[in-house]
Amino acid sequence: MGEDKRDGIVEAALKLFEEQGYHQTKVSDIVREAGVAQGTFYLYFQSKEDLFRSIVKSCLDEISGALKRESIGQDDDDAVYYQMIHSCLTVYYHNITILRIIYRNGMACRELKDISEAFYDEMMHIIKDCLKDSEEANGCSEEQLEIMAYSKIGMVELVAYQWFVVRGCGAEHIDKVAQTIVGMTPDCKAGLPGVNGR
Repeated sequence: MGEDKRDGIVEAALKLFEEQGYHQTKVSDIVREAGVAQGTFYLYFQSKEDLFRSIVKSCLDEISGALKRESIGQDDDDAVYYQMIHSCLTVYYHNITILRIIYRNGMACRELKDISEAFYDEMMHIIKDCLKDSEEANGCSEEQLEIMAYSKIGMVELVAYQWFVVRGCGAEHIDKVAQTIVGMTPDCKAGLPGVNGR
């Protein structure tokens, strides 16, 4: 019963955050939408910010969990990378509302700054570790690997937002999008200006 009330509060908050924006939504709006007393809200969350952070962290944890799971136990670089991208896109697709809210408020907003920094750092290290053993990273410096990792994160996020939120595409597009992203690889051997003495 308690989980149902908590889920109801989260669902109401997501709806209102998307419709009105995070900053315009009050706790009183959320409890009215959820059909619970204001005291019930505080049984589960300390504040609206705590609720918002909990929702976003849950989605981001799901993404990093998918990355970790897919990066383990496969030898084929392309297969690992494809599975990681596909898993991330799937999580984003199933969290379209959260994706809209995050983009509306920005991952660098005060409420999410520490969560987003930790999330991107963790994702970068997971992807960087996968890249280190790949043919694609042959001859790359540590700095280049980090740039590649962050570029892949940004690419997947922006494509997910454009395809699922802006264009309203369905889950049937995930496979094609993942294949396209996997087909895009930089040439590290060319080096970067100012890196490694170039």
